[in-house]
This record gives sequence, C-alpha cells and structure tokens, in this order.
Amino acid sequence: MLTASRLTWFAIAVAFAVPSTLVMFRDNGVVTRDAWIKSFVFAAAVVAVVAVVFGKGSQ
Repeated sequence: MLTASRLTWFAIAVAFAVPSTLVMFRDNGVVTRDAWIKSFVFAAAVVAVVAVVFGKGSQ
C-alpha cells in the first residue's frame, strides 16, 4: 500500500539513487543513452527496496 511515508522515502531515494548510479554507469566520463537506461533500471530497484524498508506505514 502506498502511504505518505513510502512516497516520501521514494522521492528521497530517487534524488540520491539516479545521480549516483548515473556516475557509476557513464562511459569514460561521458553520459550516454545506455548509461541513462542502466541508471534508471538499477535505481528503480534500489528505490523500491528503500521505500518498502524505510517507509513503514501505520499498521
């Protein structure tokens, strides 16, 4: 279930995960289309885990 807490953690995680994975996947310092795609896929997995683990709603 999507709660405000999970949504907040999702937004925070996206703000940190996408730029850091983009730095990891760039090719010789150049940000290519492949680097963007890999970054978003990897960041999506990280963000999903962070949002679920840290964004506990009232149960």
